[in-house]
Amino acid sequence: MVQYLDLMDPVPRAIISATIKIVIWVIPVILLVKIMEKSQPFSYLQLHHNFRKALTWIGWVSLVLLFYLVINLIVLNNNIDIQIGFNGWLNTILLVGITEEIVFRGFLLRKLMDSFRFWIANTITSLLFVSIHFPIWFYKGLFEFANILSSILTLFILGIIFGFIYKKSNSLWSVILIHSLYNLLVLLFS
Repeated sequence: MVQYLDLMDPVPRAIISATIKIVIWVIPVILLVKIMEKSQPFSYLQLHHNFRKALTWIGWVSLVLLFYLVINLIVLNNNIDIQIGFNGWLNTILLVGITEEIVFRGFLLRKLMDSFRFWIANTITSLLFVSIHFPIWFYKGLFEFANILSSILTLFILGIIFGFIYKKSNSLWSVILIHSLYNLLVLLFS
C-alpha cells in the first residue's frame, strides 16, 4: 500500500491520506461518544462551546507564535520555506489539528478527567500524544538520540499546553486552531 501511494500523484495521495485519518481517528471517536457516552459528539467534544473564549486564547497564542516567527526570521536568520504543497496544507496543517485534538483533548482528556484530577489526566494524555509520533519518527528515520529527546520534550510540553488551553477555554476549537498554527510554523521552518 505504501509503495502504491508513493507512485501516485501528490493530490490523490493527500486525499487518500486525509480520508484514512478521518476514518481511523475521527469516526471511532464519534461512534464512542454516541454509543458509550450516549451524547451528541459536537457537544461532548466541546466543538460548539465558548467561541469567544476560544478566540481570545487563539489571539494570545497567535501573539506568542508571531514572536516565534520574528525570532526565527530576524534573530536566528532562518529561512521560510513556503513550498508546503497540497498534502502539507491538507494533512499536516488542517487535518492533524482536527484529528489529533478530537482524539486527545476532546475525547481522551475529557474521559480521563472523569477518573483523575486534571493535571494527572493531562499528563497521561500528553504522554499518549507523544507516543503516537513514534511511528512517524521511525518511518522518516528521525529516531536519533539527541533529536528524539528534544522532539519528545517539545511534544509533551505542547500536549500539556493544549490540554490547559482546552480546559480554560472549554472549546476544542481553540486547541484545534492553535495546533494547526503551530504545525504551519513547523512546516515553514523545516
